Amino acid sequence: MKRWLFLWHRWLGFGASLLVLLWFASGFVMMYVPYPELTESERLVHAARVVASQVTVPPALALAVAPGTGGGVPERLRVNQGPAGPVYGIFRSRDGWVGVDARQGTLIRIDAASAAAAAASFVPDSSVARAELIDDDQWSMGSALDAHRPLWAVAMTNGMRLYVSSRTGEVVRDASAKERAWNWVGSVLHWVYPAALRRNASAWHWVVVVLASYALATAVLGTWIGILRWRRYANGAMSPYRGWMRWHHVLGLGGSALVIGWLLSGLLSMNPGQVFSRQGVSADDQAAWRGSTLQASVQGLAAGQPPVAERDSADPTVEIEWLASPDGAVRVTRSASGVPGPARLRDGTPLSVDEAFVQRRLARLTDAPVLGIDKLDGEDLYFYGRREARALPVWRVRLGDRARTWLYVDGTTGELRSRVDASGRAERWLYHGLHSWDVPALLAHRALRDVLMVLGLCLGTAFSITSVVVGWQRLDLFGKRARHPTGFRSASTRAYRSP
Repeated sequence: MKRWLFLWHRWLGFGASLLVLLWFASGFVMMYVPYPELTESERLVHAARVVASQVTVPPALALAVAPGTGGGVPERLRVNQGPAGPVYGIFRSRDGWVGVDARQGTLIRIDAASAAAAAASFVPDSSVARAELIDDDQWSMGSALDAHRPLWAVAMTNGMRLYVSSRTGEVVRDASAKERAWNWVGSVLHWVYPAALRRNASAWHWVVVVLASYALATAVLGTWIGILRWRRYANGAMSPYRGWMRWHHVLGLGGSALVIGWLLSGLLSMNPGQVFSRQGVSADDQAAWRGSTLQASVQGLAAGQPPVAERDSADPTVEIEWLASPDGAVRVTRSASGVPGPARLRDGTPLSVDEAFVQRRLARLTDAPVLGIDKLDGEDLYFYGRREARALPVWRVRLGDRARTWLYVDGTTGELRSRVDASGRAERWLYHGLHSWDVPALLAHRALRDVLMVLGLCLGTAFSITSVVVGWQRLDLFGKRARHPTGFRSASTRAYRSP
């Protein structure tokens, strides 16, 4: 059995060692240069001030102009200021985003000139080099942008690459030249993310699952062997090996929990075999929670009616959104600083999101028993931001249903923000807990977590280098193998060498 154990680990390790080395090395890059993304704060800080007086089309008419083709109801309605004037953005999960001119009440058409104007407004200190209509490319992968496709890819003279929605005319992603260069040895390597493969979601999924399973099996076999070989020998040493093989043995045992934890959590991030249930707030859940449709909620609203007093020029309103409610549309403004204004009802009074409000909405959503309702002024272990802080305060609702569901309700707007059940909470620990070390002590001291993460990556990289060197020596491609290339120190250990 030991002979086969050694042989399986040795031959599987030739490819797995290089694969794990690439994953560890690319992890360093991903800590400081993540995959290109336009965060919410970046989106708002670059947005233009909404001129409410230019909004001459009532919200109800804008919804009627964009009926949708997939049969779904409108789920979001907002106004942003485009280069040519204010634009209604209407979202349906089945159709994606649609833009309606807020002055003329017609569907907007985003051509190359419009996309270039949006890009020039987003990066005023640079000019547009070219614009092309694409479905996707290496830096616009993923489902986050599906509702805006096709996209206008706009290249700027300063090296920035901007992606403009062909539906609403807004910039939805930015990728600097630095981000694109580093991501070739960062996210693209780490996620096995070349565009040609990623376009086929099923093929990409199984490639990553197979590679991660392969590397994980090799690491488990190596740990087993390392434990078997770790004992005191006649010469007083605890390892029977020497040279590179000794380093491989010692670092492999010392970093086995780290390596196996990262490989396992990386595999689980792909949710192989759907071991974790689907999380998030569905369109049906959101509709039941709101208790009304947008069409019904916005009936009678006047065009251009400011939901609140105009903000000062230092922190202007850059977005106005209407939310469905049985009591009429709730209006929310967002400023360039990202600080939301108070949510207001039709008559201008602030919306009160208290425990009674949450209980009324819950009655529409579920008949499951309520185990507890708590108001949180800080993030908890299942509602927290990884790159940006989450909006607070928030109401946390613990339900006594079979799935042991927790709901998180925005304390300002009353919107249902998150839904996580027992399966999702387990996934949070097995993925983010193991992979990103999102544990309470380190979440409270993120600088310390970064230091520990770098040390862990250094250990994993050093171990991976020994794996590659030992594998290279064993392959002996140039016929220069020494008498004992694996570094065995005693005759008893040489019995396990392959023929």
